[in-house]
Amino acid sequence: MKTLFLLPTISALVLFAACGDDEEEDTGAGPTVTTTARTTTVTVTADSLDDVCAENPDPATDDETQVAEPATGDEVSSPASVRGRIVAFEAVFKITTYDENGDVIAEQRSMTAEGTNLAPFQEEISFTVTEETPACLWVYGESGRDGSPDNVVQVPVLLLP
Repeated sequence: MKTLFLLPTISALVLFAACGDDEEEDTGAGPTVTTTARTTTVTVTADSLDDVCAENPDPATDDETQVAEPATGDEVSSPASVRGRIVAFEAVFKITTYDENGDVIAEQRSMTAEGTNLAPFQEEISFTVTEETPACLWVYGESGRDGSPDNVVQVPVLLLP
């Protein structure tokens, strides 16, 4: 008698589990794409900025370069405020913004008050984009030997038109 009662219960549980929930779960990874009658909207999320920065040629330590603003994933409009501290050869450093293809969107040379000590900086960098654009902001010094990027901090951001 107990077997007859358990059989329909087990069958109902198996059927219920197989049906599940048909709604898709938003994991937050990657852009969200919504399509409605010829209109496609792409929402760029912080997770979709993960791959915007190329391999860092010379990662900085906190003793060499610190970027306080913008933070990873920030949405920034032009002119963007870039603030932090840096040790730079002859007090000269660069701020460069790259798109996801590695093309330069904006670049400027800047100076701090000191070159041999961690010195504060605050700069405004101007850019022009026509749509929301994932980008990688670099703050770095240049090698006194060959001019190559030195002590690079990369910050993935979303540029706003």
